[in-house]
Amino acid sequence: MKPLTAAEIRSRYLKFFEQNGHKVMASDSLVPANDPTLLFTGAGMNQFKDMFLGKGTLPWKRITTSQKCLRVPDLDNVGFTARHHTFFEMLGNFSFGDYFKKECIAWIWTFFKDVCGIPAERMVVTIYRDDDEAFEIWTKHVGLSPDKVFRFGEKENFWPAEAPSKGPNGPCGPCSEIYYDSKPGTPYPDKRGLESLPDDRFTEVGNCVFTQFDRQPDGSLKSLPQKNIDVGLGLERIAAVLQGAKNNFETELFRPYLDHLGKATGTGYGQDGKRDIRMRRIADHVRAITFCIADGALPSNEGRGYVVRKILRRAARDGYELGLQRPFLFEMVDLVGQLMGDQYPEVRENAAQCRAVIKGEEENFLTVYRQGMARLDEFLATAARPAPGQYTAGGGEFAFTLHDTYGFPVDITQKVMEERGHRLDEAAFESAMEAQRQRARASMATADAVFTASVAVKLRDAKCAPSQFVGYTETAAPSRVVGIVGDGDTLLQKATAGQKVLLVGARTPFYAQGGGQIGDRGTITAANGTAAIANTTSLDGFHLHHAVVQSGSIEVGSEATFAVDEPARRATERNHTATHLLHAALKRVLGDHVSQAGSEVGPDRLRFDYTQPEKPTSEQLQKVEDLVNEQILLAHEAAAVVRKLDDARAAGFVALFGEKYGEQVRTLQVGEFSKELCGGTHVRNTGNIGSFRIVSETSVAAGTRRVEAVTGLGALELARAERAQLALIAQALKVPTGKAAERVGELAEELKKTRKDLEKALAPDLDVELQKLRGAAVAKDGVHTVLFERPGLQGKDAQELLKRASKALDPLVGIVFATVDGEVQVTACVAPSLTGRIKAGDLVKNLATLLGGGGGGRPENAQGKGRDASKLADAKAAALALLVAQSLR
Repeated sequence: MKPLTAAEIRSRYLKFFEQNGHKVMASDSLVPANDPTLLFTGAGMNQFKDMFLGKGTLPWKRITTSQKCLRVPDLDNVGFTARHHTFFEMLGNFSFGDYFKKECIAWIWTFFKDVCGIPAERMVVTIYRDDDEAFEIWTKHVGLSPDKVFRFGEKENFWPAEAPSKGPNGPCGPCSEIYYDSKPGTPYPDKRGLESLPDDRFTEVGNCVFTQFDRQPDGSLKSLPQKNIDVGLGLERIAAVLQGAKNNFETELFRPYLDHLGKATGTGYGQDGKRDIRMRRIADHVRAITFCIADGALPSNEGRGYVVRKILRRAARDGYELGLQRPFLFEMVDLVGQLMGDQYPEVRENAAQCRAVIKGEEENFLTVYRQGMARLDEFLATAARPAPGQYTAGGGEFAFTLHDTYGFPVDITQKVMEERGHRLDEAAFESAMEAQRQRARASMATADAVFTASVAVKLRDAKCAPSQFVGYTETAAPSRVVGIVGDGDTLLQKATAGQKVLLVGARTPFYAQGGGQIGDRGTITAANGTAAIANTTSLDGFHLHHAVVQSGSIEVGSEATFAVDEPARRATERNHTATHLLHAALKRVLGDHVSQAGSEVGPDRLRFDYTQPEKPTSEQLQKVEDLVNEQILLAHEAAAVVRKLDDARAAGFVALFGEKYGEQVRTLQVGEFSKELCGGTHVRNTGNIGSFRIVSETSVAAGTRRVEAVTGLGALELARAERAQLALIAQALKVPTGKAAERVGELAEELKKTRKDLEKALAPDLDVELQKLRGAAVAKDGVHTVLFERPGLQGKDAQELLKRASKALDPLVGIVFATVDGEVQVTACVAPSLTGRIKAGDLVKNLATLLGGGGGGRPENAQGKGRDASKLADAKAAALALLVAQSLR
């Protein structure tokens, strides 16, 4: 019989638990909503935090999901082992105070044995050492032989691990794990002194957590009134077991990536063990970065964006070492969509965004990689060579910085150091790596997320009902204050003048920040006081009005008028609808690869980030602006309709990048020009926008650009300001405004001519400079080398100087540094007979990069420029080190 595919395993699991009374829910985003304690969703239970606390509002007590997860503490193991991943899928079934151990164990056993077809003799289980209840269920109800049940301590079979002895306080419980036995019939390990099952024989395929205790401050375990079930099964591991694969990477979930890489590199998977490790790591990492970016986690230098960038750069580095010294990861995005898009449509819908961002990051990485080499050259140029048997001082820590910040391979660092007479302190490097792993584990911890009640939970405990939003049709509404939240998320009964609080109303016209639109501002007026609202946010159905009480007091239960700042709201609506028109116009002008990468819409302006590899021309931007204004003048209806999510997608409505949607969504259609999912507020008719002006277009990240624009009165004010500026310029030039541009052009030509005349008058005497250069040259083994600094020397003069020097000193390797207008110009030449040892282009590239710039050229001659003149001494030292490394000095 044909083995089950991963898609069939997933489908059968969800169907099995649906038949057993579970609600099938969609995977949560990898970017956890309303949970700042987590960088990424790392388990199926994360989205049900409040339900585990008994404070949730979901109507179901039994839920099943297939959750996309990301974990990075074991990042360095990926590719080396059979089962470690960053991105993976966790199949889960959950009970919130409903069924418990007996049903849970019976269902999981049935799923593995009957649904998946794993023979009973191929499975063993583990339980917590004191969990006699689980032992009885496994042996008496399921019928397992007692020798198949292994008891382990709190480190292996308790959640959170070691909670009984080490905490944290709060909900916890024993767990029971199911293992696949690859060697049935052979004797089991001796249980005496055994702390875990050997992973060369046993593969964990599932874990059942029985949350039944509440750990007290004194360390005692008190029984919980609501006992919960949290089951997690690794889809990739189950697929490997059922398909007879020796590791997860040889299943259909990963094999297509490995085959793609084999074709791209010319060496197939399985032909070289070291290359296989890199190929497996790339296969894992390209899934991770594609899903992260599709969920709105873009590469950056902090937070989750830092994690995404690190994973991406490691994969890019692996490709570089495999011979793919060009962007290649972005080409694999469509493969992720082909393999995963049926279950997770966001990776197909956001494919253009993912490709553009990844390609831009890859292009940057190639520069960064070279920067790493330049940094290493700089470090080694100043580091003292160690005595025999000793290590280079600071080398281990420096190698870690290169590895962690730049994704620079430590093996290359080690090799270069050895070539130059240095020795890497591997122990110091590993110590820094372990400290980083500990920080990663701390940042990904999930336990505390379950123990802390949110503001929404506290409001529900106080019998507050979620807010009713009436802002699509009203900007002022009578309401009642049902909650007041003070410092430390403390619930208050009353707030007085001067206090900053969060006010919650039974109904509100205030739009809560979301979907790129800022929260409404305005006032809340009660009988005894008034509050100014600076912003509005939402949390689990509650609209939180960020308020400062201006006068009197506001009390829970007070009848009040909630009034939005209407001029600001109308201006925001103009900008928001214009943002939709801008998105559609960019697609029409630049291409379908354009996808939203973020936005911010307020009353003063709109900001729209989009995927685009290169800067649009001024003509293209003008066309975009014209298209938007054309749609405004056509006065289209902006029609907002609530639909089922599947129906909206089928009708061609575009989902907002990084947003999570429920089963019902609000759609906005503007004629046949724009169709998007959007819960924001909008104009009724595009004619209400008035006019649209692009203020700026810039780059914000690799493959991502930003348009800022204004509409309505903002566009009018911009036109007036520009007209006033033009009048001042014309006045200064003493010409009519219509002649100002012509006069500026004339002055520019005059200035250009004057500069040429000045340059000619100040041109250096190259014969004199040549004599100075010859005096600085050093000869070794018949080869001349020179490092020459001449402030103010223009690039063309530096080239001519080296051309003359090459004739006088043959063969020559020459480098000229010239500080001009605060920047350092680097010019190099290498005799043709020496380019096999050293190349001018490489010299300039490394030195200019060290100076904060760039450059390059041919092996014989090259030029570059750096912006950081303070690094000139370092660059000269690095240049000398490069010459020494090639035995030219």
